Amino acid sequence: MALSGQSEGSPDQVNQQAGRQFGGKMTGRFNPAACLAALLLTISHAANAHHSFATHYDTKNIVEISGTLSAVKMRSPHSFFEVDVVAENGEVQTWEVEAHAVPILRRLGINRDTLVVGDSVTFRGPRSRRPEKLLLFGAQIETSRGEQFEMLDSIRKAPENIISDNREGIEGVDRLTGSWMTFITGQRVADSPMPLNDAGISARENFDPLVNPASECVPPNLPSLLMIPYVYEISNYRDTITIFHEYGRLSRQVKLGSTEPNVTDPQFGQRIGRFEGDTLIIESTGFPALTAGLASGWEPNGNGADIPSSEQKKLVERYTVNEDGSKLTLNYTVSDPAYLTEPYSAEVVWYRMPDDSPIYEFDCDAEIASRSTNNAVPIAE
Repeated sequence: MALSGQSEGSPDQVNQQAGRQFGGKMTGRFNPAACLAALLLTISHAANAHHSFATHYDTKNIVEISGTLSAVKMRSPHSFFEVDVVAENGEVQTWEVEAHAVPILRRLGINRDTLVVGDSVTFRGPRSRRPEKLLLFGAQIETSRGEQFEMLDSIRKAPENIISDNREGIEGVDRLTGSWMTFITGQRVADSPMPLNDAGISARENFDPLVNPASECVPPNLPSLLMIPYVYEISNYRDTITIFHEYGRLSRQVKLGSTEPNVTDPQFGQRIGRFEGDTLIIESTGFPALTAGLASGWEPNGNGADIPSSEQKKLVERYTVNEDGSKLTLNYTVSDPAYLTEPYSAEVVWYRMPDDSPIYEFDCDAEIASRSTNNAVPIAE
């Protein structure tokens, strides 16, 4: 199948029309000419929940390719597909397509039988900022069977169906228990909202997207970890709260009312917790110095660049649930005088998921993580 709009075999002359916006899996046909604006709007606020989307892909350069799948690697923290595309001059070009990690793909309805080598497929999305690469992010996918998947808007929209807590006799801190999901609000290359001091500004200005802890499968630290659109599972056993993060299968525990700090993984500090009124409060200190300890480039606090932290970092998390138990609000405050002029506060909203929501495996593939990192380019704000 040919690359739309391409001539003379040049990858720079691809069709820059885009299809309509989808909410996960849809049926019907793409209508590229009519709905370019919808895809551009979606992509302009997009983020990749591991690396900075803005430093990897040019959201003003939307391309479409159609061809035959020649390689499929559904992995975490990213997936990659290779597509053999026949140009008008008969030359076969192999394009790379980056996509989400396995848990997100599975929730969209994509499994290892959905996209297999030999299938005809169409991908549409922003092209790599490296012009020498035949690479795009698969924002929209259409299979030869007519299945359509929207990859970006699906991780940044709150659910249409609100799920209330219908459990009987649940009160106090137990109202916060269950499975939750948050959604990325968007990320762009811009100033960080954090009150950075001179050291923070300098560190951010000197950030190199090719030197990134994510490329070595180091998970995001706090508070970045709290913004990833993966399942969060909160449980309570004898006043020990466990927050399980599907991303990386990380667990944080805290014993309510204890003055003895809890440490499950030193990179996430040591915690004490308490329940006051209707609020779960977790205070964390003792973090190691980290290259992305205050913010990651993919989320709104980083906005395109990681921000480091020192051993002086402190984090306070405050969790409350609304009246019907459908929404969990986290207000957090992070401080670090080594990089911030004053403490910084922000809010993250999580939405309740069905009790039987699956937890998918997340095994970070170092080769895939590095492959994605190496596609980044430094860009100015």
